[in-house]
Amino acid sequence: MLRRKTVDTKKPDTVFAESRVDTLSVSSRPKAFRRQFHTVRATAGDTVHLPCRLSPEISAAAREIRWFRGTDCVEVSQVTVGSGCEGSGKLKLRDVKVTDSGQYRCEMLGEKKEEISVIHLHVSGFKLVSRSEDVGKPSQVEPLEPTSKKQSSPDFGPHVFCGHDATLPCYISPETSAVAMEIRWFKGTDCIYLYLNGQVTEGRGYEGRVGTLTEDLQRGNVSLSLRDVQRSDYGEYRCEVTHGGHRVENDGVRIKEFKLLCYPELSHSFILQPFTVRACAAADVTLPGFLSPKTSAVAMEIRWFKGTDCLYLYLNGQVTEGRGYEGRVSLFTDELENGNVSLKLKDVQRSDYGEYRCEVTHGKHKMENNIRLHLRGKY
Repeated sequence: MLRRKTVDTKKPDTVFAESRVDTLSVSSRPKAFRRQFHTVRATAGDTVHLPCRLSPEISAAAREIRWFRGTDCVEVSQVTVGSGCEGSGKLKLRDVKVTDSGQYRCEMLGEKKEEISVIHLHVSGFKLVSRSEDVGKPSQVEPLEPTSKKQSSPDFGPHVFCGHDATLPCYISPETSAVAMEIRWFKGTDCIYLYLNGQVTEGRGYEGRVGTLTEDLQRGNVSLSLRDVQRSDYGEYRCEVTHGGHRVENDGVRIKEFKLLCYPELSHSFILQPFTVRACAAADVTLPGFLSPKTSAVAMEIRWFKGTDCLYLYLNGQVTEGRGYEGRVSLFTDELENGNVSLKLKDVQRSDYGEYRCEVTHGKHKMENNIRLHLRGKY
């Protein structure tokens, strides 16, 4: 049955959700009637918005917008326009099914018929999500505009110390057993884990360090456990699940390392290295150091160096001060819980000026930060 409605040609105020979209224009057509091509991927149960952007030129010439699936007309919209207005004749599909997959066309009827948009809709029976609380939640799927930039790499994922274990989260939504599915995990283009027909193949360098649990697979939890994280393990990972002719991917997950910064929660990219602190002779000064993200440093080993000489060591709650710095150096011990490893230097002397380095060690993981102490007034 056809549905009729009136299209509002005011520019829509729309927040576009992430989806995989490929856009192509046919340059041989007049600019006003440039055909739009999209590929939209969704999951059963989602609400999908199929785009059909009407330029001011199209809106001025259009009387009617028609949507087709194959040869069947599924919606007719009357167009009311104002001079120079841009509109949208998008089609909204609620609670989509796998059987809704196919080609959709948007046509404008004016003095002549023009095909404005062609969309290939792919609906899968399941999708992959990174948070367990998102399992079973339908999504609003609307393609990004051609000028929109999708984030090139994911920032979601755990911060992990070298030598510790990590879990890369990934869940099938809606909850479905993955025992009979094919599961692949990639780092970059390298497949590091393959589960197929109950058999596991581990990638080179990951032997004995990666795995999933059968009882988790029964609940649709395809998260990957990675043991004894090494420095080369940091980076982006991707999960791919195949079942019944459908192959889906997650948005990626990243293993991130803890860092030592000059300011809390501020990226190294915003700070010139080494960071410079200025102080007057005989004054007290703080050489900054903060763990990012914030985590307790109470159980860590903390060393401060001037050049190659260790002037302060904190280890197992005990402190050792370097020669010439006795009674003049200390940490903010009540701030160690918050990852503050800054060094307080009292009664600055002319010989104190120069290069300092903070070194924080936790198991196999070592973080460093460089500080330059200058005499105030001299550059």
